[in-house]
Amino acid sequence: MLPDGKHKDVLKLLFPCEMEGDFAGDLALEGEHLDAAQARGRRLLKEMFPQTALESLSDWERVLGLPSAADEPLQSRRAKIVDKLRQRGGLSIPYFTALAEGQGYQVEIEEPVPSMADWTCAGDELIGEGAFDTWVLKFFNQPVLHARADETCVDEPLLWWDSKTHMEHMLTNLKPAHTVLAFNYGGQLL
Repeated sequence: MLPDGKHKDVLKLLFPCEMEGDFAGDLALEGEHLDAAQARGRRLLKEMFPQTALESLSDWERVLGLPSAADEPLQSRRAKIVDKLRQRGGLSIPYFTALAEGQGYQVEIEEPVPSMADWTCAGDELIGEGAFDTWVLKFFNQPVLHARADETCVDEPLLWWDSKTHMEHMLTNLKPAHTVLAFNYGGQLL
């Protein structure tokens, strides 16, 4: 790979004699295009990885099924994409707790016992009408992102916090289909 701005010089070496006039202008123009293509190739190498992506962030979010986050800081968007790629799946309480903690939330998961009204006994089994599995996710903190020189764009805020919609969206998509997930923020069930 050549250093930037050197393609014009290499193109000159391909010809047996020194040519002047329009030829020199054409070589300079072709050299500029090759330099631009090389620079674009270097930028595309960074777009391959979500930790360094900039132009392709919306594509990463679309492919991974993440909600549109154009108003969020670059650091937060990249972190959410990486977290989504690292998810392996699971159905246990520790798995969902670890997912939330990976996003910076302190949470607790409860499985309330359903009301016994409308339940009938059939031998040794309880059969409930409209019974379903419910679990409640309690949030205890709010993670905050601080601006960082290498991961923050010029027009982004210096301090930012997520509105919890990303966490709700992620857990709702990953929860078992037969369950109902409720969110508790500061004692209020939502």
